[in-house]
Amino acid sequence: DTPIPCRNTSDCRNVSLLGNAFCQKGFCMCPRLDNDAEACSSINASMHKNKTSGSLLYRRCKHEQDCLFEGGICNYTISQCTCLKNYVPSSNLKSCVQKIESFEVSCTDKNQCLTFLANTTCDNSTCVCVSGYYYIDNACWKMAGYAEPCTKNQECSHIEGSICTDNKTCGCAAETVLNTNGTKCLAAKKIQDECTESVQCTFESSACVDKVCQCREDFHYEREMTRCFSNKAIGDKCVNNYECYQAEDYKNDPLMKSMTCDSNICTCADNYILNAEDKCISKNAGSSLIVSLSILVCVIALTVLS
Repeated sequence: DTPIPCRNTSDCRNVSLLGNAFCQKGFCMCPRLDNDAEACSSINASMHKNKTSGSLLYRRCKHEQDCLFEGGICNYTISQCTCLKNYVPSSNLKSCVQKIESFEVSCTDKNQCLTFLANTTCDNSTCVCVSGYYYIDNACWKMAGYAEPCTKNQECSHIEGSICTDNKTCGCAAETVLNTNGTKCLAAKKIQDECTESVQCTFESSACVDKVCQCREDFHYEREMTRCFSNKAIGDKCVNNYECYQAEDYKNDPLMKSMTCDSNICTCADNYILNAEDKCISKNAGSSLIVSLSILVCVIALTVLS
């Protein structure tokens, strides 16, 4: 390489990386690590020119002083500046930084973190997973949202209890449902089962009331159909018998059915009559009441006459 001529030391100011070159016998001299000096070359000048604007690693070198940056060394086999053992290139390729091997060790550059774990970066002197990834099973996994594409269960595990389903999207396992805020999967519940959220009550028109799965207000449960139906009173329009509802019927075991849906209108069923309170009661109960009242009237009359 061509030596660099000079008239005085100021002409050598921009030659060496350390800025310590001096003029001797008409040529710039660059100090070596052994405190001796040798003629600076065009390589030295090129390295200095790129010191702040470009990479220093992997540039050509002939001597150790050509690679005088933190952790740097001249690899004579390939004539390039590389990193010492246990060092890795910095992100800007202007120096080498010491390797680290765990999250417990502080960092200064993201490349220190990437040497022991993919998808990491250095944040506030700590190695962390990059945005959109989370740490589980000794790796940083991509976070796939609920119902979003996935390849592994770990990509879904930030939603507690979720898995990568057979159709390769994140979802809750069988017999579980996603909670209201989308953070975990909860067990699906049946009527009268204990619950914490209404989404667990998976039958139609149900809700979690007082920590128990039951029908919503103004609905009732029909065991034969295993679902909730809207309460329909006498005279209301209906589609089927299950909608016609009288609370008193459900207090009996076995269940009474005093109402029916006739021509799409809720009416009293056969052998039931409507009383003054718009309640369907058994005809037998009505007859018994009339007989009882008649007897009572007779007793009162006899008492008055005597």
